[in-house]
Amino acid sequence: MTSSNERAKVPKASVMGDPDSAAAQRLVTLSVQLTGVFAVLSLVTYLLAERLDTIFAIACSALFAIGTLLLALGFWNGIQRSRIDEVTLTGLVAVDSSHVPARARNMLWAAIVLQTVIGVLFGSLRPFTQQAFGLLVPTLGLGFAALWGSRFAAFHRRDDR
Repeated sequence: MTSSNERAKVPKASVMGDPDSAAAQRLVTLSVQLTGVFAVLSLVTYLLAERLDTIFAIACSALFAIGTLLLALGFWNGIQRSRIDEVTLTGLVAVDSSHVPARARNMLWAAIVLQTVIGVLFGSLRPFTQQAFGLLVPTLGLGFAALWGSRFAAFHRRDDR
């Protein structure tokens, strides 16, 4: 059992939003769902070869653009939050276990890893085709991780100096 003096020494973590809230879960779920859509689209485009190449390239470019916007928004939120909290880059991109719950961190990074593996796999199966646009898609996963981290990761309050 800890005494009140020991508890007072540990700095309190600041959270903008509840990491177990519906909004936090939606971000993680959407990241995983879009990874599934990308996987299916990659497979179908690979199997149907040249019929869907243009649609695949447009879809991957759109996912890349969305990921870039999410990444920028996540960093913007992190910059704003750094005025109050000690924001770290590892916590912001949902890496550091001291800032992010394990389930959210694992799901967000699973999406990034799967997007990377799928992009590299199908890009190498059909090199020098539009299938290479799949290599842009992991930006989407990084964008979701940065946005999640900027809104729901726990960071310590800044010292009043």
